[in-house]
Amino acid sequence: MARSKKKTPAKKRPAKAARRKVVAKKASARKAAKRPAANKPAKKSAKKSAKKSVARKPAKKPAAKRPAAGTLRGKNAAAFNKATARAEVEGLLSRLPPPVAPIVKTLRKLVLEAAPEAVERVEGGGPSYFAGGMFARIEPHERDVLVKFIRGSELPSAAVLLAEGGAGTVTLSSLDSVRESVLRTLVREAVLLNLARSPVQPNGQASA
Repeated sequence: MARSKKKTPAKKRPAKAARRKVVAKKASARKAAKRPAANKPAKKSAKKSAKKSVARKPAKKPAAKRPAAGTLRGKNAAAFNKATARAEVEGLLSRLPPPVAPIVKTLRKLVLEAAPEAVERVEGGGPSYFAGGMFARIEPHERDVLVKFIRGSELPSAAVLLAEGGAGTVTLSSLDSVRESVLRTLVREAVLLNLARSPVQPNGQASA
């Protein structure tokens, strides 16, 4: 009798479910690998939008610089110097003690009204007045105020100055002691005396 040949068992093929799992894993791995590359353009776009938002902000305008006195000429320079000198005088008046502050303020107003052409600035510790050169200065002290006329002995009313306190000086200790009419006359005489000697310059100094 012939021997029957043994049949070798055929290899089993993987089930369909297993194949699907393998395919799904490969697909998910591919997606995971692609995700970082997909996020990069988004970052760039975010940076671009941030740059655009910064660029849209309006630039602040620089503050206007106050011109220096040396850069001004003519009438502008004279106006600048006058305003600066006025501010210095007003600063001095704000620091005066109460007993003499009202006296100095009254005298200042009186001088400026009697001599509108005068230039005022702080010199020698008090408000000084110039027209063809210095003609008067107000000197505040603790209890009284002196009004000094630079050329007091040459004034037509020099005798009045002698009666008021000394050669070229009027001493005032209160508002009641201010004789406005007398002081206006003295101021005007002092200005005219200076202007007769030399013409006045825009800065209040005498010309050469």
